Amino acid sequence: MSAVLVEFSVTPMTEGEMKPFVDSALQEIKKAGLKHEVGPIATTVEGELDRVLDAIRHAHEAVLNRGAERVVTDIRIDEKKGGLSMEEEIEGYR
Repeated sequence: MSAVLVEFSVTPMTEGEMKPFVDSALQEIKKAGLKHEVGPIATTVEGELDRVLDAIRHAHEAVLNRGAERVVTDIRIDEKKGGLSMEEEIEGYR
């Protein structure tokens, strides 16, 4: 199956510092062994769609498990026949 690019962000609905919650979410992406790039607003993940979505589900759950009462996770999927890679998409911009 071809690789897709998925951009996601988790927003814990909690008071105080958000970084520990975001760190918990990112740890799940790292555990999945997927190529990813953290940005200032969202994280882009590259891989087979089912694996990426499963990792994002675990990231979402990690925020709840860390103690957030509520979490909102936004997901955008970019899929192209033949596959995509982050390198190809940003070629010429960096």
